[in-house]
Amino acid sequence: MKNILFSIVGLLGISAFSQTSYTIYDQIVFYDGYAATVDEPVPDGVVRINNARYTTKLSDEMVNNLSAGSLSLDVTIGALCDNYDRLGEIFLAMVPQGATEYDSDAVERIEIARIITPFMNKNINPTEVPYHFKLDNVAEIFNDATLNAEFDFWLEFEVFGVPYAAQTQVAGCAGRIDVFEGTLVFNVDEPTETYTNPHFLLPLSDYEILNNYNATDVPGETTKIINFTLDAPQENVVLYLISSNHGANAGGEEYERRKHYLYLDDELIHQYVPGGKSCEPWRQFNTQGNGIYGTVPKTTRQWLEFNNWCPGDKIPNREVVLGNLAAGNHTLKLDVPDAVFVGGEGYFPISMYLQNRKSGQIICKDPTDFVITEQIGNTITTNWTENGDAAEWEIMYGRRGVPSQELFLSDTDGETGYQLTDLTENWYYSLYVRSVCSDDLSSGWVGPIDSDRILATSDADLAKIQFYPNPVQDVLQIQSEKEIETVTILNMEGKKLKTETDTTINFSVYPAGNYLVIVKLKNGETITKKIMKR
Repeated sequence: MKNILFSIVGLLGISAFSQTSYTIYDQIVFYDGYAATVDEPVPDGVVRINNARYTTKLSDEMVNNLSAGSLSLDVTIGALCDNYDRLGEIFLAMVPQGATEYDSDAVERIEIARIITPFMNKNINPTEVPYHFKLDNVAEIFNDATLNAEFDFWLEFEVFGVPYAAQTQVAGCAGRIDVFEGTLVFNVDEPTETYTNPHFLLPLSDYEILNNYNATDVPGETTKIINFTLDAPQENVVLYLISSNHGANAGGEEYERRKHYLYLDDELIHQYVPGGKSCEPWRQFNTQGNGIYGTVPKTTRQWLEFNNWCPGDKIPNREVVLGNLAAGNHTLKLDVPDAVFVGGEGYFPISMYLQNRKSGQIICKDPTDFVITEQIGNTITTNWTENGDAAEWEIMYGRRGVPSQELFLSDTDGETGYQLTDLTENWYYSLYVRSVCSDDLSSGWVGPIDSDRILATSDADLAKIQFYPNPVQDVLQIQSEKEIETVTILNMEGKKLKTETDTTINFSVYPAGNYLVIVKLKNGETITKKIMKR
Protein backbone atom coordinates (compact mmCIF):
# COMPACT_ATOMS: atom_id res chain seq x y z
CA MET A 1 0.00 0.00 0.00
CA LYS A 2 1.41 3.39 -0.99
CA ASN A 3 0.65 6.69 0.71
CA ILE A 4 2.03 10.12 -0.20
CA LEU A 5 2.45 11.68 3.23
CA PHE A 6 3.53 15.22 2.39
CA SER A 7 5.41 17.47 0.01
CA ILE A 8 7.26 20.65 0.85
CA VAL A 9 8.61 23.00 -1.82
CA GLY A 10 11.32 25.50 -0.93
CA LEU A 11 10.23 29.13 -0.79
CA LEU A 12 12.47 29.98 -3.71
CA GLY A 13 11.42 26.96 -5.73
CA ILE A 14 14.98 25.66 -5.61
CA SER A 15 14.40 22.33 -3.84
CA ALA A 16 11.58 19.94 -3.04
CA PHE A 17 11.17 17.31 -0.36
CA SER A 18 8.76 14.41 -0.36
CA GLN A 19 8.30 11.23 1.58
CA THR A 20 6.58 8.13 0.25
CA SER A 21 5.26 5.49 2.62
CA TYR A 22 4.78 1.77 1.89
CA THR A 23 2.83 -0.42 4.30
CA ILE A 24 4.11 -4.01 4.23
CA TYR A 25 2.11 -5.40 7.18
CA ASP A 26 -1.06 -3.73 8.43
CA GLN A 27 -2.20 -4.77 11.94
CA ILE A 28 -1.15 -8.37 11.38
CA VAL A 29 -2.17 -10.52 14.37
CA PHE A 30 0.35 -12.65 16.26
CA TYR A 31 -0.78 -15.64 18.33
CA ASP A 32 0.49 -17.75 21.22
CA GLY A 33 4.04 -18.71 20.29
CA TYR A 34 3.79 -22.04 22.10
CA ALA A 35 0.45 -23.15 20.62
CA ALA A 36 -0.19 -25.07 17.43
CA THR A 37 -0.20 -22.79 14.39
CA VAL A 38 -3.64 -21.26 13.88
CA ASP A 39 -5.48 -21.39 10.55
CA GLU A 40 -6.88 -17.87 10.70
CA PRO A 41 -6.94 -16.11 7.30
CA VAL A 42 -3.98 -13.91 6.34
CA PRO A 43 -3.81 -10.98 3.88
CA ASP A 44 -3.01 -11.71 0.25
CA GLY A 45 0.70 -12.31 -0.26
CA VAL A 46 1.39 -12.95 3.42
CA VAL A 47 2.56 -16.37 4.64
CA ARG A 48 2.18 -17.43 8.27
CA ILE A 49 5.35 -19.40 9.11
CA ASN A 50 4.07 -20.01 12.65
CA ASN A 51 2.04 -18.12 15.24
CA ALA A 52 4.93 -15.74 15.93
CA ARG A 53 6.30 -15.15 12.43
CA TYR A 54 5.03 -13.98 9.06
CA THR A 55 6.79 -13.46 5.76
CA THR A 56 5.91 -11.76 2.50
CA LYS A 57 7.72 -11.48 -0.80
CA LEU A 58 8.50 -7.92 -1.88
CA SER A 59 7.46 -7.41 -5.48
CA ASP A 60 9.97 -6.14 -8.03
CA GLU A 61 8.10 -2.85 -8.05
CA MET A 62 8.27 -2.60 -4.26
CA VAL A 63 12.01 -3.39 -4.23
CA ASN A 64 12.55 -0.70 -6.84
CA ASN A 65 10.53 1.79 -4.80
CA LEU A 66 12.44 1.02 -1.60
CA SER A 67 15.77 1.49 -3.36
CA ALA A 68 14.91 4.97 -4.57
CA GLY A 69 16.31 6.98 -1.66
CA SER A 70 16.90 7.31 2.05
CA LEU A 71 15.01 4.56 3.88
CA SER A 72 13.44 4.35 7.32
CA LEU A 73 11.19 1.84 9.03
CA ASP A 74 8.27 2.47 11.37
CA VAL A 75 7.02 -0.45 13.45
CA THR A 76 3.87 -0.23 15.56
CA ILE A 77 2.90 -2.92 18.07
CA GLY A 78 -0.67 -2.96 19.34
CA ALA A 79 -1.88 -4.57 22.56
CA LEU A 80 -4.02 -7.72 22.44
CA CYS A 81 -3.79 -10.54 24.97
CA ASP A 82 -0.17 -10.57 26.11
CA ASN A 83 0.59 -8.07 28.87
CA TYR A 84 4.31 -8.88 29.24
CA ASP A 85 7.47 -7.57 27.59
CA ARG A 86 8.44 -9.71 24.57
CA LEU A 87 10.98 -9.74 21.77
CA GLY A 88 10.19 -8.81 18.18
CA GLU A 89 12.40 -8.90 15.09
CA ILE A 90 12.33 -7.95 11.42
CA PHE A 91 14.49 -9.95 9.00
CA LEU A 92 15.32 -9.48 5.34
CA ALA A 93 15.55 -12.92 3.73
CA MET A 94 17.35 -13.44 0.41
CA VAL A 95 15.51 -16.31 -1.29
CA PRO A 96 16.53 -17.89 -4.62
CA GLN A 97 14.68 -16.26 -7.51
CA GLY A 98 11.26 -17.68 -8.22
CA ALA A 99 10.86 -19.78 -5.05
CA THR A 100 7.30 -19.78 -3.68
CA GLU A 101 8.35 -20.93 -0.22
CA TYR A 102 11.56 -21.29 1.74
CA ASP A 103 13.11 -22.45 5.01
CA SER A 104 14.37 -19.52 7.11
CA ASP A 105 17.25 -21.64 8.36
CA ALA A 106 18.36 -22.50 4.83
CA VAL A 107 18.60 -19.03 3.26
CA GLU A 108 20.71 -15.97 3.97
CA ARG A 109 18.96 -13.53 6.30
CA ILE A 110 19.95 -10.33 8.01
CA GLU A 111 18.18 -8.88 11.02
CA ILE A 112 17.37 -5.23 10.32
CA ALA A 113 15.44 -4.34 13.50
CA ARG A 114 14.75 -5.68 17.01
CA ILE A 115 12.23 -4.39 19.55
CA ILE A 116 11.00 -5.06 23.08
CA THR A 117 7.26 -4.79 23.66
CA PRO A 118 6.05 -2.98 26.79
CA PHE A 119 3.79 -4.39 29.48
CA MET A 120 0.52 -3.38 27.81
CA ASN A 121 -3.07 -3.78 28.98
CA LYS A 122 -5.33 -3.58 25.92
CA ASN A 123 -8.02 -1.80 27.95
CA ILE A 124 -5.79 1.13 29.00
CA ASN A 125 -4.47 3.84 26.67
CA PRO A 126 -2.06 4.03 24.99
CA THR A 127 -2.70 0.63 23.45
CA GLU A 128 0.12 0.75 20.91
CA VAL A 129 3.80 1.67 20.88
CA PRO A 130 5.87 3.06 17.96
CA TYR A 131 9.46 2.24 16.98
CA HIS A 132 11.58 3.99 14.33
CA PHE A 133 14.71 2.79 12.52
CA LYS A 134 16.96 4.51 9.96
CA LEU A 135 17.96 1.99 7.29
CA ASP A 136 19.65 3.73 4.36
CA ASN A 137 22.01 0.76 4.06
CA VAL A 138 19.05 -1.59 3.43
CA ALA A 139 17.97 0.61 0.52
CA GLU A 140 21.42 -0.09 -0.95
CA ILE A 141 20.72 -3.82 -0.73
CA PHE A 142 17.48 -3.34 -2.68
CA ASN A 143 19.46 -1.32 -5.22
CA ASP A 144 22.06 -4.05 -5.85
CA ALA A 145 21.51 -5.42 -9.39
CA THR A 146 23.59 -8.55 -8.71
CA LEU A 147 21.53 -9.46 -5.64
CA ASN A 148 18.29 -8.75 -7.50
CA ALA A 149 19.33 -11.08 -10.30
CA GLU A 150 19.97 -13.94 -7.89
CA PHE A 151 17.43 -13.44 -5.12
CA ASP A 152 13.90 -12.40 -4.28
CA PHE A 153 13.62 -10.34 -1.10
CA TRP A 154 11.19 -11.54 1.56
CA LEU A 155 10.45 -9.58 4.71
CA GLU A 156 9.87 -11.53 7.94
CA PHE A 157 8.04 -10.01 10.90
CA GLU A 158 8.23 -11.88 14.21
CA VAL A 159 6.83 -11.19 17.68
CA PHE A 160 6.85 -14.09 20.12
CA GLY A 161 4.03 -13.66 22.65
CA VAL A 162 2.34 -15.76 25.34
CA PRO A 163 -1.23 -15.07 26.55
CA TYR A 164 -1.45 -17.08 29.76
CA ALA A 165 -1.04 -14.23 32.26
CA ALA A 166 -3.33 -11.91 30.30
CA GLN A 167 -6.04 -14.57 30.15
CA THR A 168 -6.56 -14.04 33.90
CA GLN A 169 -5.23 -10.49 34.39
CA VAL A 170 -6.72 -8.57 31.45
CA ALA A 171 -10.46 -8.14 31.04
CA GLY A 172 -11.70 -9.65 27.80
CA CYS A 173 -8.72 -12.01 27.30
CA ALA A 174 -10.11 -15.18 28.91
CA GLY A 175 -9.63 -18.07 26.48
CA ARG A 176 -7.96 -15.91 23.82
CA ILE A 177 -4.57 -16.65 22.25
CA ASP A 178 -4.09 -13.53 20.09
CA VAL A 179 -1.16 -11.71 21.70
CA PHE A 180 -0.17 -8.63 19.64
CA GLU A 181 -0.88 -6.94 16.36
CA GLY A 182 1.85 -5.37 14.27
CA THR A 183 2.17 -2.78 11.51
CA LEU A 184 5.31 -2.29 9.46
CA VAL A 185 5.81 0.72 7.19
CA PHE A 186 8.82 1.71 5.07
CA ASN A 187 9.38 5.41 4.36
CA VAL A 188 11.43 6.62 1.39
CA ASP A 189 12.94 10.11 1.32
CA GLU A 190 15.33 11.83 -1.04
CA PRO A 191 18.79 10.22 -1.14
CA THR A 192 21.29 11.61 1.34
CA GLU A 193 24.44 9.92 0.03
CA THR A 194 25.63 8.61 -3.32
CA TYR A 195 28.14 5.78 -3.63
CA THR A 196 30.42 5.04 -6.55
CA ASN A 197 32.18 1.91 -5.28
CA PRO A 198 30.55 -1.52 -5.78
CA HIS A 199 28.16 -2.68 -3.10
CA PHE A 200 29.41 -5.31 -0.65
CA LEU A 201 27.25 -7.36 1.73
CA LEU A 202 28.21 -10.40 3.82
CA PRO A 203 25.72 -11.97 6.29
CA LEU A 204 27.54 -13.45 9.30
CA SER A 205 25.16 -14.36 12.10
CA ASP A 206 21.39 -14.71 11.94
CA TYR A 207 19.87 -14.45 15.45
CA GLU A 208 22.28 -17.02 16.85
CA ILE A 209 21.96 -17.74 20.56
CA LEU A 210 24.96 -17.11 22.82
CA ASN A 211 25.39 -18.22 26.43
CA ASN A 212 28.06 -20.01 28.45
CA TYR A 213 26.27 -23.27 29.15
CA ASN A 214 25.14 -24.75 25.82
CA ALA A 215 25.64 -22.16 23.07
CA THR A 216 29.22 -20.90 23.07
CA ASP A 217 32.30 -21.29 20.91
CA VAL A 218 34.60 -21.48 23.95
CA PRO A 219 33.43 -24.00 26.59
CA GLY A 220 32.58 -22.32 29.87
CA GLU A 221 32.85 -18.81 28.44
CA THR A 222 30.36 -16.48 26.76
CA THR A 223 32.09 -16.18 23.41
CA LYS A 224 30.87 -16.04 19.82
CA ILE A 225 33.52 -16.57 17.14
CA ILE A 226 32.80 -15.98 13.45
CA ASN A 227 35.34 -16.78 10.75
CA PHE A 228 34.90 -15.28 7.29
CA THR A 229 36.89 -15.00 4.08
CA LEU A 230 37.05 -12.07 1.69
CA ASP A 231 37.83 -12.94 -1.91
CA ALA A 232 38.91 -9.36 -2.53
CA PRO A 233 39.85 -6.41 -0.32
CA GLN A 234 36.98 -4.25 0.82
CA GLU A 235 37.00 -0.57 1.77
CA ASN A 236 34.91 1.34 4.32
CA VAL A 237 33.42 -1.81 5.85
CA VAL A 238 30.85 -1.47 8.62
CA LEU A 239 29.84 -4.25 11.01
CA TYR A 240 26.13 -4.20 11.86
CA LEU A 241 25.54 -5.83 15.24
CA ILE A 242 22.34 -6.43 17.21
CA SER A 243 22.55 -8.08 20.63
CA SER A 244 20.34 -8.10 23.71
CA ASN A 245 20.56 -9.80 27.10
CA HIS A 246 17.74 -12.02 28.36
CA GLY A 247 17.08 -14.13 31.43
CA ALA A 248 14.39 -12.93 33.82
CA ASN A 249 15.21 -15.25 36.73
CA ALA A 250 16.60 -13.83 39.98
CA GLY A 251 19.99 -12.36 39.15
CA GLY A 252 19.29 -13.07 35.49
CA GLU A 253 21.14 -11.52 32.58
CA GLU A 254 18.35 -9.05 31.82
CA TYR A 255 19.19 -7.22 35.02
CA GLU A 256 23.00 -7.43 35.06
CA ARG A 257 24.90 -4.94 32.93
CA ARG A 258 27.93 -6.65 31.40
CA LYS A 259 30.81 -5.33 29.32
CA HIS A 260 30.80 -6.71 25.77
CA TYR A 261 34.14 -6.85 23.96
CA LEU A 262 34.41 -7.13 20.17
CA TYR A 263 37.64 -8.28 18.52
CA LEU A 264 38.68 -8.32 14.86
CA ASP A 265 41.58 -10.67 14.14
CA ASP A 266 42.34 -10.76 17.89
CA GLU A 267 42.49 -6.96 18.21
CA LEU A 268 39.97 -5.23 20.48
CA ILE A 269 38.04 -2.82 18.25
CA HIS A 270 34.89 -2.00 20.20
CA GLN A 271 33.37 -2.41 23.64
CA TYR A 272 29.95 -1.57 24.99
CA VAL A 273 27.60 -2.13 27.90
CA PRO A 274 23.90 -2.51 26.94
CA GLY A 275 21.45 -0.11 28.49
CA GLY A 276 22.95 3.11 29.74
CA LYS A 277 19.81 5.23 29.94
CA SER A 278 16.71 5.92 31.96
CA CYS A 279 13.58 3.96 31.03
CA GLU A 280 11.22 6.66 32.30
CA PRO A 281 10.33 7.93 28.76
CA TRP A 282 8.74 4.52 28.04
CA ARG A 283 6.74 4.34 31.28
CA GLN A 284 3.69 5.74 29.44
CA PHE A 285 3.44 2.58 27.28
CA ASN A 286 3.72 0.16 30.22
CA THR A 287 0.06 0.28 31.19
CA GLN A 288 0.00 -3.14 32.88
CA GLY A 289 1.41 -3.16 36.39
CA ASN A 290 4.82 -4.84 36.45
CA GLY A 291 7.89 -5.36 38.59
CA ILE A 292 10.26 -3.42 36.37
CA TYR A 293 8.62 0.00 36.43
CA GLY A 294 6.84 -0.19 39.76
CA THR A 295 4.41 2.54 40.79
CA VAL A 296 6.79 5.50 41.16
CA PRO A 297 9.48 6.94 38.86
CA LYS A 298 13.07 5.80 39.30
CA THR A 299 16.18 7.94 39.18
CA THR A 300 18.59 7.48 36.28
CA ARG A 301 21.07 5.81 38.67
CA GLN A 302 18.40 3.32 39.74
CA TRP A 303 17.76 2.41 36.11
CA LEU A 304 21.47 2.07 35.42
CA GLU A 305 21.88 -0.37 38.28
CA PHE A 306 20.16 -3.18 36.38
CA ASN A 307 18.51 -2.45 33.03
CA ASN A 308 19.95 -3.63 29.71
CA TRP A 309 16.93 -2.39 27.74
CA CYS A 310 13.58 -0.69 28.34
CA PRO A 311 10.21 -2.41 27.73
CA GLY A 312 8.70 -0.49 24.83
CA ASP A 313 12.06 0.56 23.35
CA LYS A 314 14.08 -0.66 20.37
CA ILE A 315 17.32 -2.58 20.68
CA PRO A 316 20.18 -0.57 19.11
CA ASN A 317 21.42 -1.36 15.62
CA ARG A 318 25.11 -0.94 16.43
CA GLU A 319 27.41 0.21 13.64
CA VAL A 320 31.09 -0.58 14.17
CA VAL A 321 33.36 0.95 11.53
CA LEU A 322 35.97 -1.64 10.54
CA GLY A 323 37.52 0.41 7.73
CA ASN A 324 39.49 -1.32 5.01
CA LEU A 325 39.80 -5.12 5.16
CA ALA A 326 42.35 -7.13 3.23
CA ALA A 327 41.45 -10.16 1.16
CA GLY A 328 41.78 -13.46 2.99
CA ASN A 329 40.67 -14.98 6.27
CA HIS A 330 39.37 -12.93 9.19
CA THR A 331 37.88 -13.61 12.61
CA LEU A 332 35.33 -11.67 14.64
CA LYS A 333 34.90 -12.49 18.31
CA LEU A 334 32.24 -11.18 20.69
CA ASP A 335 33.15 -11.90 24.31
CA VAL A 336 31.14 -11.21 27.48
CA PRO A 337 33.53 -12.48 30.17
CA ASP A 338 31.45 -11.48 33.21
CA ALA A 339 28.21 -13.16 32.11
CA VAL A 340 27.02 -15.70 34.70
CA PHE A 341 23.68 -17.15 33.51
CA VAL A 342 22.43 -18.06 36.97
CA GLY A 343 20.83 -21.49 37.04
CA GLY A 344 21.73 -22.11 33.41
CA GLU A 345 19.07 -19.63 32.28
CA GLY A 346 19.20 -16.75 29.84
CA TYR A 347 20.63 -16.09 26.41
CA PHE A 348 22.02 -13.38 24.12
CA PRO A 349 20.63 -13.48 20.54
CA ILE A 350 23.36 -12.21 18.21
CA SER A 351 22.96 -10.93 14.64
CA MET A 352 25.82 -9.58 12.52
CA TYR A 353 26.53 -8.68 8.93
CA LEU A 354 29.15 -6.69 7.01
CA GLN A 355 28.37 -3.98 4.48
CA ASN A 356 30.16 -1.02 2.94
CA ARG A 357 27.21 1.34 3.35
CA LYS A 358 25.98 3.51 6.25
CA SER A 359 22.48 3.38 7.75
CA GLY A 360 22.15 7.15 8.08
CA GLN A 361 21.33 6.98 11.78
CA ILE A 362 23.09 9.59 13.91
CA ILE A 363 25.19 7.89 16.55
CA CYS A 364 26.44 9.64 19.68
CA LYS A 365 29.29 7.39 20.78
CA ASP A 366 29.80 6.35 24.39
CA PRO A 367 32.92 7.67 26.12
CA THR A 368 35.48 5.07 27.19
CA ASP A 369 38.40 4.90 29.65
CA PHE A 370 36.39 6.77 32.30
CA VAL A 371 38.60 6.96 35.39
CA ILE A 372 39.37 8.98 38.49
CA THR A 373 42.77 10.48 37.76
CA GLU A 374 43.24 12.20 41.10
CA GLN A 375 41.52 12.16 44.48
CA ILE A 376 42.89 14.44 47.15
CA GLY A 377 40.84 15.59 50.10
CA ASN A 378 37.30 16.43 49.05
CA THR A 379 38.19 16.87 45.38
CA ILE A 380 37.93 14.22 42.66
CA THR A 381 39.38 14.71 39.17
CA THR A 382 38.08 12.52 36.35
CA ASN A 383 39.00 11.88 32.73
CA TRP A 384 37.62 9.89 29.81
CA THR A 385 38.12 9.30 26.10
CA GLU A 386 35.72 10.89 23.62
CA ASN A 387 35.11 8.54 20.69
CA GLY A 388 33.06 10.86 18.51
CA ASP A 389 32.85 14.59 17.92
CA ALA A 390 31.15 15.69 21.13
CA ALA A 391 32.55 18.78 22.82
CA GLU A 392 30.08 18.69 25.70
CA TRP A 393 29.52 16.04 28.37
CA GLU A 394 27.31 15.52 31.37
CA ILE A 395 28.53 14.20 34.71
CA MET A 396 26.17 12.41 37.09
CA TYR A 397 27.25 11.55 40.62
CA GLY A 398 25.86 10.63 44.00
CA ARG A 399 26.63 8.82 47.20
CA ARG A 400 27.70 5.24 46.53
CA GLY A 401 25.04 2.69 47.47
CA VAL A 402 22.30 5.37 47.48
CA PRO A 403 21.03 5.31 43.86
CA SER A 404 18.05 7.51 44.71
CA GLN A 405 20.54 10.38 45.09
CA GLU A 406 21.95 11.97 41.94
CA LEU A 407 23.37 15.31 40.87
CA PHE A 408 24.14 16.49 37.34
CA LEU A 409 26.88 18.77 36.05
CA SER A 410 27.60 19.96 32.50
CA ASP A 411 31.13 20.02 31.12
CA THR A 412 31.15 22.45 28.21
CA ASP A 413 34.80 23.47 27.88
CA GLY A 414 35.45 21.01 25.04
CA GLU A 415 38.14 19.16 27.01
CA THR A 416 37.54 15.70 28.45
CA GLY A 417 37.83 15.57 32.22
CA TYR A 418 36.11 17.26 35.14
CA GLN A 419 36.92 18.17 38.74
CA LEU A 420 34.29 17.69 41.44
CA THR A 421 34.95 19.76 44.55
CA ASP A 422 33.47 20.30 48.01
CA LEU A 423 32.37 16.67 48.31
CA THR A 424 30.97 15.46 51.61
CA GLU A 425 33.50 14.12 54.09
CA ASN A 426 33.33 10.37 54.86
CA TRP A 427 31.13 9.61 51.83
CA TYR A 428 32.05 7.35 48.94
CA TYR A 429 30.80 8.50 45.53
CA SER A 430 29.69 6.81 42.30
CA LEU A 431 30.28 8.76 39.09
CA TYR A 432 28.95 8.50 35.50
CA VAL A 433 29.56 10.39 32.28
CA ARG A 434 27.87 10.67 28.88
CA SER A 435 28.60 12.57 25.67
CA VAL A 436 26.11 15.26 24.60
CA CYS A 437 26.07 15.50 20.80
CA SER A 438 23.11 17.87 20.42
CA ASP A 439 20.15 19.20 22.37
CA ASP A 440 18.23 15.97 21.80
CA LEU A 441 20.99 13.38 21.28
CA SER A 442 23.26 11.92 23.94
CA SER A 443 25.28 8.76 24.32
CA GLY A 444 24.55 6.15 26.93
CA TRP A 445 25.71 6.75 30.47
CA VAL A 446 29.10 5.16 31.20
CA GLY A 447 29.97 4.07 34.73
CA PRO A 448 29.87 3.81 37.60
CA ILE A 449 33.37 4.45 38.79
CA ASP A 450 33.63 4.64 42.55
CA SER A 451 35.72 6.98 44.65
CA ASP A 452 37.54 6.16 47.82
CA ARG A 453 36.19 7.63 51.05
CA ILE A 454 36.27 11.42 51.08
CA LEU A 455 38.64 12.60 53.82
CA ALA A 456 39.36 16.26 54.43
CA THR A 457 42.99 17.05 53.66
CA SER A 458 44.58 20.43 54.22
CA ASP A 459 46.85 22.17 51.72
CA ALA A 460 49.72 21.64 54.12
CA ASP A 461 49.05 17.90 54.12
CA LEU A 462 48.93 17.82 50.33
CA ALA A 463 52.38 19.31 50.13
CA LYS A 464 53.70 16.45 52.25
CA ILE A 465 53.22 13.80 49.53
CA GLN A 466 55.06 14.02 46.25
CA PHE A 467 55.26 11.96 43.04
CA TYR A 468 58.32 12.52 40.87
CA PRO A 469 59.35 12.61 38.14
CA ASN A 470 56.05 12.95 36.29
CA PRO A 471 56.26 12.13 33.39
CA VAL A 472 58.39 9.16 34.37
CA GLN A 473 60.66 7.04 32.21
CA ASP A 474 62.15 4.43 34.54
CA VAL A 475 61.54 4.89 38.28
CA LEU A 476 58.79 6.80 40.08
CA GLN A 477 59.54 8.03 43.58
CA ILE A 478 56.81 8.65 46.15
CA GLN A 479 57.59 10.70 49.24
CA SER A 480 55.15 11.23 52.09
CA GLU A 481 55.50 12.57 55.61
CA LYS A 482 52.63 10.26 56.56
CA GLU A 483 53.24 6.53 56.65
CA ILE A 484 52.24 4.72 53.47
CA GLU A 485 50.42 1.40 53.73
CA THR A 486 50.20 0.35 50.04
CA VAL A 487 50.82 1.66 46.53
CA THR A 488 48.63 0.34 43.69
CA ILE A 489 49.26 0.81 39.95
CA LEU A 490 46.34 0.70 37.50
CA ASN A 491 46.13 1.23 33.77
CA MET A 492 43.62 3.75 32.40
CA GLU A 493 41.00 1.05 31.94
CA GLY A 494 41.09 0.45 35.70
CA LYS A 495 42.94 -2.88 35.55
CA LYS A 496 45.21 -3.41 38.57
CA LEU A 497 48.80 -4.07 37.52
CA LYS A 498 50.54 -4.21 40.90
CA THR A 499 50.08 -3.53 44.62
CA GLU A 500 53.12 -3.15 46.86
CA THR A 501 54.47 -1.33 49.90
CA ASP A 502 57.61 0.03 48.24
CA THR A 503 57.61 3.75 47.42
CA THR A 504 60.13 3.31 44.60
CA ILE A 505 58.13 2.06 41.61
CA ASN A 506 59.77 0.52 38.54
CA PHE A 507 57.88 1.91 35.54
CA SER A 508 60.34 0.66 32.94
CA VAL A 509 58.34 -2.58 32.66
CA TYR A 510 55.25 -0.72 31.43
CA PRO A 511 54.62 0.60 27.91
CA ALA A 512 54.30 4.33 27.30
CA GLY A 513 50.97 5.80 28.31
CA ASN A 514 48.98 7.02 31.29
CA TYR A 515 48.60 5.17 34.59
CA LEU A 516 46.93 5.70 37.94
CA VAL A 517 48.90 5.43 41.16
CA ILE A 518 46.77 5.01 44.28
CA VAL A 519 48.52 5.62 47.58
CA LYS A 520 46.78 4.38 50.71
CA LEU A 521 48.05 5.95 53.94
CA LYS A 522 47.93 4.13 57.26
CA ASN A 523 45.66 6.84 58.68
CA GLY A 524 42.98 5.82 56.16
CA GLU A 525 43.52 8.56 53.58
CA THR A 526 43.78 7.58 49.92
CA ILE A 527 45.37 9.75 47.25
CA THR A 528 45.09 9.00 43.53
CA LYS A 529 47.52 10.50 41.02
CA LYS A 530 47.71 10.22 37.24
CA ILE A 531 51.22 9.43 36.03
CA MET A 532 52.48 9.61 32.46
CA LYS A 533 55.04 7.00 31.32
CA ARG A 534 57.28 8.22 28.48
